[in-house]
Amino acid sequence: MRIRQLGLSLVLAVALLGVLAVPAFAANPTVSITVTAEVVAITNTEANWAIGTIATSATVYFSATGSQDDDYSQIDNTGSVAVDIEIQGTTIEGGSYDWTASATGTPGSEIYGLLANSEATPTVYDIVVKSSDYVDLIANLVVDDLYDWSMKFLGPTAFNANDDGAEKTATVTLVASKHT
Repeated sequence: MRIRQLGLSLVLAVALLGVLAVPAFAANPTVSITVTAEVVAITNTEANWAIGTIATSATVYFSATGSQDDDYSQIDNTGSVAVDIEIQGTTIEGGSYDWTASATGTPGSEIYGLLANSEATPTVYDIVVKSSDYVDLIANLVVDDLYDWSMKFLGPTAFNANDDGAEKTATVTLVASKHT
């Protein structure tokens, strides 16, 4: 009887071993993973705006001719996520006297105005570009999308009487952040 029990135990052990070994010989399923890094990146077609010599209260558009042009520059979302874009200007510096950026877009004595437009309103310059803080220019620019925009420069209503007429420069900065 013991031999029978031993034989039966041996048969059960071999059967159990066979059952446990089956998954080892079965095909192993796989999972393919695809991932993209979150990249915030933009380009702009125009890097310079050479306005040249201006008279008081002059109005100049950001275009090849200086006249109103609805789609002069393009921003391209070259990253991998939708972005929001903000814009900020600086004081115009150079020579004896600097010109301050107007916080309202309205020029004054030694104060210039800088306005931007959006693709949604190409002939309406309703975005005041300030030097004190960034302001919204574009919301939710999707990947590989182009956005047309432009600016309008409003010259100071008066220059300092002792201004030396030297060239002055300023910077306009576009900053992209992930759209939330």
